[in-house]
Amino acid sequence: MVSSPRLNQPWRAAVACGLVVVAVLAVLAAVWSWQHGIVRYDIPAGDNTPEMVSTRFVGSWMAGAIGLGTLAAILVVSAVRQLLLALRTRDSHPLPPIQTAEPPAA
Repeated sequence: MVSSPRLNQPWRAAVACGLVVVAVLAVLAAVWSWQHGIVRYDIPAGDNTPEMVSTRFVGSWMAGAIGLGTLAAILVVSAVRQLLLALRTRDSHPLPPIQTAEPPAA
């Protein structure tokens, strides 16, 4: 008899912890990337001109930040799955369903 590999394995909890650590690092990298995507220019006031403040958004840095945030979300979902597989067990011989209504009269 060939048995299929069990999904419930305790080492999956360690995999889940590793995925959470990588997700946190991805979020930190996303914040760093987002901050580099915003460039502020301050032009001082001249003789007859007021001070000008300009903000430039660099799309490549912001796209990278969005990608890293998406990667972090996927890693968290995967970590939750791994943790549930590490903790949850399934009985290979489940009990029969419980009848809550009277069986039909014969």
